[in-house]
Amino acid sequence: MREIMPSAEQTIHTYAAAITALDTDAFVACFAPNCELNDPVGAPPSYGQDGARAFFTGFLPLLDSIEFRPVAIFAASGSAAYSWVVEATGKAGQSARAEGIDVFEFDANGKILRSFGYWDPGPFVAALTAA
Repeated sequence: MREIMPSAEQTIHTYAAAITALDTDAFVACFAPNCELNDPVGAPPSYGQDGARAFFTGFLPLLDSIEFRPVAIFAASGSAAYSWVVEATGKAGQSARAEGIDVFEFDANGKILRSFGYWDPGPFVAALTAA
């Protein structure tokens, strides 16, 4: 039986659910083995699933909870751009909110091959770490 490739929208919703669940393995599973993460654009990229894991686990010590919501998804020809909103609570109860746009390119299996995150994580991280 042939496996059906997930759509861009399905992959994005799976990615968002993994972030909201703080599920590192589910997050990494969204990415192709040879992926490249540029999040945010301009920061040093992360490569491969090990890079995706390191990227994601870098945020975990800051978070008590998080909700990542895709807002509008525009998919075409093996790629997608979407806007998102994230709201989080830090370990000491601080709250933070951010908005951004991500662009994903997908491989033939519907996994994220390249990601480009357009946002400024500085204020988000500062809010989560405020005393």
